[in-house]
Amino acid sequence: MKNLEHFIRVARALFQAPALPEAGRQMAMKVFERLEQPSDDGKRNLARYPACDLLDSALRPLLDETSSLGDTARAIKTLEPAIGWQRRTSGSNGSKDYVEKHVNGMICGPGGMESRYDVQLGFSLLAPNTRYPDHRHPPEEAYVLLSAGEFRQRDGDWFDPGIGGGLRNPPNSLHAMRSGATPLLALWCLLV
Repeated sequence: MKNLEHFIRVARALFQAPALPEAGRQMAMKVFERLEQPSDDGKRNLARYPACDLLDSALRPLLDETSSLGDTARAIKTLEPAIGWQRRTSGSNGSKDYVEKHVNGMICGPGGMESRYDVQLGFSLLAPNTRYPDHRHPPEEAYVLLSAGEFRQRDGDWFDPGIGGGLRNPPNSLHAMRSGATPLLALWCLLV
């Protein structure tokens, strides 16, 4: 559990960085306040998917950094054997083969390392040149990018918040993401 506590600590710092919009920081603060009280039903997603093999290459550029991004990458690396893996199989406008070319690592949330239902904390990993489908969900969501990638909200233009940058998706708002020439790795948190 020390590794999980360490990850939560470094992720909390990333979600409080000025590069994230104020509304995203406020929502994330509530997520991390809830995470102070452990809750776990013991249900784990044990399946691994082909896109899981991209994690090392996505983390590699950050592992030697002395920044909070490097701390986060190293923390993810130590958690990797216990992460609950999931895939999205619905949504519109995704790449033809997006199901095989993406994976979501659930750290805290349903089926994750700490399987709970009041919050979600994890990351998305997309293979190069992959578009995640348009989707929406009732909980609002905040992201922090650990690699290059682009996001789209509603019918707006694609934008890149930059590595270490972030964004917030309001409740029930349509959004999507896509990778470029390298894998996309982005942390997210949701207040359920």
